[in-house]
This record gives sequence, C-alpha cells and structure tokens, in this order.
Amino acid sequence: MRVEVSKDRIIRDLRKIGVKEGDHIAVALSLKSVGYVKGGPEAFIDALLEVVGPNGTIMMNTHTRGFPLWKIASDYIFDYRSTSSLTGLVTETLRKRKNSIRSRHPVFSVTAIGKLAKYLTKGHDENSSLFMPYSRLAKVDGKYLCIGLGHNLVALRHEAQCQAGLFNVVPITLGVKYRDEEGNVKIYVFNRPPCRTKLPELVPILRKMGIVKIGRIGMAYSILAPARELIDSMTEMLKKNPTLNLCDDVLCVWCREFERRMNLYEKIENPKYFQKNAFVIKIIALINGFRLKNSGFLYYFINASLRIYRRVGKYAR
Repeated sequence: MRVEVSKDRIIRDLRKIGVKEGDHIAVALSLKSVGYVKGGPEAFIDALLEVVGPNGTIMMNTHTRGFPLWKIASDYIFDYRSTSSLTGLVTETLRKRKNSIRSRHPVFSVTAIGKLAKYLTKGHDENSSLFMPYSRLAKVDGKYLCIGLGHNLVALRHEAQCQAGLFNVVPITLGVKYRDEEGNVKIYVFNRPPCRTKLPELVPILRKMGIVKIGRIGMAYSILAPARELIDSMTEMLKKNPTLNLCDDVLCVWCREFERRMNLYEKIENPKYFQKNAFVIKIIALINGFRLKNSGFLYYFINASLRIYRRVGKYAR
C-alpha cells in the first residue's frame, strides 16, 4: 500500500533537499515512487512551481519514439504541438499545461514552464545537438533533480557523454518521421545515445566530491545537484577514462564496438573473458558489423536470435 503524500509535504521536502525560490531546475521522476500524491501530477507540478516561484523555471524531458531505419513507422509522425510524451504522466501533464513551452526536437524534446522556458527550449530542434537544453541549463547555473529513479541521471547523463566525445564513435542509426513548422512531413535521422548502464556508478563518486545531495521527496530517494558541476564532472571522468562507460553485457553492440574502435582493451581495469580473447573479439566484431548495418531481415534475425540467447542464458543461471 502506497503512502499518501500531500502537496504541502512535497513542498517541504523540495525545500529540505535544497530547491529554492528562483531556481531553474530540470526534473526527472517516477511519481509512483513518491507515494500516492493527493491531487496527482497537477499537484506535483504546482508544488514545484510554488517552490521555485515566478522567477524560477521547471523543465522536464518529453521524449518520444525513434525507429531502426529499415522500419521507420509510416503511421507515426512526431508533431511537437500534439505528440504525447513517453516519459510519464507528470511530463505529459506539464506538456499540456497552459504557458508551458515544448522544444521541437523530433525525439528528445523537453518541456519547460517559467521565467527561462523560452531560453531553454528555443532552437532545440532537428538541427541542434540532442540534449542542448541541459547545457543551457548549466549556463544559467540551473539544477538537476532526480526523484525516485535511483542513480539514473536521466537525459542529463547523455549531455555529459556528448561533451566527452562518446556520441559519434559507434553509429547506431535511428530515424523518425516528423512534422516541421510549415506542416511538411520529413524524416529525422540520428545516432542512438551511448550505453548508459554503468553511469549510475559515477553517482557515489560525485557524492564524495560534494556535488550531489541526497534526500527524499515523499517516499522517493532523490538527488539534487548543480547542472554545470554535474555535467562538467561526468564529462571529465568519461574523457579521462572512457572505460567507465563500458557495461559487462557481451551482447551490447554499443559497448563492444566502442571498446574495439577506441582500442580500450589494455585500459579496462577488470576485463571480462570476451574482452581478453582475440578470437572472441573478432567474432563479436563480425556479428556487430551486421547489426550496425540496420539491414532489414538480417538485422532483425540476428538481434532476435541474440535476445533469445540472452533470455535462455538468464534462466539457465
């Protein structure tokens, strides 16, 4: 049974963790982790806005769909004015809220409300970097608040990967149809963001550095940090040691190709068998070569086979 959480409690908890009047904050959250919020998503957003006040800003990611190039959905067309967010009921409620502004990026849009809403969203479209609003948030000394998602610093973590130079090393290409400002339907093509599996392990390091503050919003474990310091510190760590981004899944095409293309094998602190055996490395590279081509049936067959292999292996253990 979930604990009932009032708007007043949320306001107290936000202030306790360090959210202040005039703050510009990017919020990522799991509402169910907070508890049963009286008044639902609207009350939660009201609480955020009351704490930051008229001179503050609230921003949330309102991300949408992307597809492998060979199977871009013909019946799905992103329109920033109407396409629903896939990142939760609170973000969708914010998107629909009066005076909110959504950026026009076909996949990684954000929605903001408040004093700097226009600044954070303007120009974030098919021609901009994928996570530009987070670098802008850093420039205005904004903050990042992660509620009920553990150490998963959703969206902002990808801006750090981008600034660390990780984004274009492994071209896993996706696409989506979208409607531009004039109403024309076009296709947007982009590189899938790098693997994020290991990034939560950076948070304890950031906490020791004094960057991250831990608290609770309702029942949810929460993290608050200055966006600039968070991005800069994660970027520096990943630049200095790119192996921090490598997951341990032999089937992760991004990590296995990244370590091969960047020749990181000698730098991996605790390498797995498949990172030490030259023959296995070559076999993995051959398989991933097909996977990266997005080549219709062959792509589908290989990935389906690997998913089955992963499931069978999981249950066998």
